[in-house]
Amino acid sequence: MVNDISCTEVGRKGIKTILVPTDFSEPSDVALQIAIELAKQQSATIHLLHVLRFRQPVGEIEMMERQIAKFPEAKSVEIVLEIRKGKIHEEVLNMQTERNVDLIIIAQHRQTGSQYALFRSVTEKVKKKAQCSVLVVGA
Repeated sequence: MVNDISCTEVGRKGIKTILVPTDFSEPSDVALQIAIELAKQQSATIHLLHVLRFRQPVGEIEMMERQIAKFPEAKSVEIVLEIRKGKIHEEVLNMQTERNVDLIIIAQHRQTGSQYALFRSVTEKVKKKAQCSVLVVGA
């Protein structure tokens, strides 16, 4: 399921920078795969972002590298890895502004449980407050 993108808006100016927030889940893999395909078509850069709420990073860069390694075609695009600390939706929105992001591709979790509810809430906040197009991918 894919929704919430203004194809006309994105099509007019092209896509040069794509932001993909990740929590290393299967839906985040789907978002990254779509970003890679789009980045190849548009010669765009992907910023893969993981946000930590309460702790210091321990092994997240390696986890991001393993996530990227699932997609051999990722070797043909530039992917910048970023880890931030704070509220997830705020860091996604901050990065969108700082990196002049053209498109955010974010997963919509459909499962139940507190972790999935948190990311669902993040997705909704990003959709409402983003100043660029947002592609929501459901798995």
